[in-house]
Amino acid sequence: MSGNPEIELVFHEALTSLDAPAFCRTVRESLATTPGHLWINLEDVKVADIAGPAALLQAVKLCHTRGVRVSILPSPMIYRALLTAGILEELPLEGPGAGPSMPIPVAPPETPSAEPPRFLARTARLGLRPPAWDELEIFETWAKDPRLDQMVGSQLLSMCRHRGPYHPDFVACAMHDSSALTLVVQPLVGDAKPIGFVRLFNVNLAERFAFLETGIVNPRSIRAGWGIEASRLSLAWAMDALEIHRVEAKVYAYNVLSVNSLRRNGFQQEGVLREAKTYRGKRWDILVFAILEDEMRAQRAQESFPYMGFWGPDDRP
Repeated sequence: MSGNPEIELVFHEALTSLDAPAFCRTVRESLATTPGHLWINLEDVKVADIAGPAALLQAVKLCHTRGVRVSILPSPMIYRALLTAGILEELPLEGPGAGPSMPIPVAPPETPSAEPPRFLARTARLGLRPPAWDELEIFETWAKDPRLDQMVGSQLLSMCRHRGPYHPDFVACAMHDSSALTLVVQPLVGDAKPIGFVRLFNVNLAERFAFLETGIVNPRSIRAGWGIEASRLSLAWAMDALEIHRVEAKVYAYNVLSVNSLRRNGFQQEGVLREAKTYRGKRWDILVFAILEDEMRAQRAQESFPYMGFWGPDDRP
């Protein structure tokens, strides 16, 4: 096959659900000659939706089935779409766009504080607060933890792993996301370092719902109940500060500790995404849990959390 020609397919502007049929047809036609190497040039693509990554993944699988070597030259837009779709590592990317695009320099505050941000909420054992600028590097350490990746599957950590802790996309998600809030979990013992994070994301203030993600770094900390306590505290804060009515969480069925943690925090299982995750060569379900406002209040009554909203007792809306 080494004598077979190389073929380059160049696509412009868009790779969306409207363009995917023509894209797949072009790839299929190019394979009729059994090229030695198929180049899919997407460097000029500026618009993509979820159909674009899906079409790319299917095209690559077809090439592998036909024994044809394939390479993708992505644009920054395609790179981000693949990252968001969770298939970045499954595709053969090459060229300048194959790695993180050149980040726009993001400077730390002109007068960075020697102290970390204040706690938004705290118990006798731990506090929750936004990460400080110089703490973003710890997310990169967590992002490279294979156990945490398999147990949590965090898109935030995936972005950090591929982009880096000071890429503007990650900085925006970790510190300035208009639909999410990321808080580090810090034990209140001496100079203890953060042991994980809780994240409220896809927050809809109009409908008063949010999604919860909790990542605790090591099994010892998980068994000590840090994740349960941090999640419960974040829910209480969300009720007061954001007036959240419903919080949803998803967990891999093999992550028994997280399943039990959600149940201990009053979450009810509402559904199952059947065989939606591969782990150790086996298909696993993803379990869907949720908790409503009255259920959060019942859990909160056991903890005696103070009011943590933005209003005083006489002017709460």
